[in-house]
Amino acid sequence: MSVESTPVARAINVDSYCKIKSKDNKEFKVSLKAIQQSETLNSLLENMGYTAENADQQPAIPVDNIDGATLELVFKWCEHYKGEPMPKEEDSNPKNVVIEEFDSNLLNIGDMELFDLICACDYLSIRKLLNIACRKVSDMAKGKTAEELRVIFGIPSNEEDEIAAAPAQ
Repeated sequence: MSVESTPVARAINVDSYCKIKSKDNKEFKVSLKAIQQSETLNSLLENMGYTAENADQQPAIPVDNIDGATLELVFKWCEHYKGEPMPKEEDSNPKNVVIEEFDSNLLNIGDMELFDLICACDYLSIRKLLNIACRKVSDMAKGKTAEELRVIFGIPSNEEDEIAAAPAQ
């Protein structure tokens, strides 16, 4: 079922919001149009009986595995792109993904925050933001040596792995 044909999406007016709560209890008020960017949250709202008329009276939906700072980035992106269509499968090829200025500014974050954002996008099924964030990682790796990539992505060398695996004396 496409996102546009769901009951939550059909009768949305611009004043319809729902509440989402992060694992660290930060609560967000997110427009239902923005929620459409997340296949997971959109389906959840539909299955829980949320409608444009009753969404803002419902209790906050807990997202227990994503912290508030990451959800803030996710929802900032979703609000910016609310109402835009979901990407097609061929748009997932990194060569086809274009990082716009808004996205570039949003993704101007540390490596761990970027990793958390990618995990959140995967969990929430926000394909377009996931593609953009993965493209940024791909761009970070271009032209780098294996040693530079180890440092950037925190990958231990074979020697470091052997030392870590050795029994304590």
